[in-house]
Amino acid sequence: MNRTQITCLLIGLFLLSFGSFAQTKPVESTDIVAIKSLRTQSNQAIQARDLTAFGQTMLPDIEVTRGSGSHVSGRDSVLASVSVQFKDPNFLGYVRNTDQIQVSTTSPLAAENGHWTGRFQRPDGIQTITGVYLAMWRKTESGWKIRSELFVSLACTGSAACGK
Repeated sequence: MNRTQITCLLIGLFLLSFGSFAQTKPVESTDIVAIKSLRTQSNQAIQARDLTAFGQTMLPDIEVTRGSGSHVSGRDSVLASVSVQFKDPNFLGYVRNTDQIQVSTTSPLAAENGHWTGRFQRPDGIQTITGVYLAMWRKTESGWKIRSELFVSLACTGSAACGK
């Protein structure tokens, strides 16, 4: 083999391996991209303590089960509950991190699951609560909105307030 043939062979092998690598990366649907973007906006609204922006991702009849197991029905009730935390200087925020989104092939629904972290300043340190969540999203004329969320607290560290 001469130098030109070897160069062509190496380029061909590179392109072949690059092509198969590029094909293995799944392309996210526009629905998944939209839901991820809305989750990011929701996290940013919590960080900014922006109640209006936080509520924009929810349907009016949202159902939420908190990490402690208590239940809140309706967007207005959810926002009233969250507004208390937003006013609390010891509330450091919640972050929900998406692990997976599955879009229904039979109805305008999607399931998002992931893990979450809540942080609070306490006299003896920063209380960090972590857990998992599942959200049901419904596609509406105005885009994807959260229909229900279930949060489960799994661990708490950093403060004697854990376990109380």
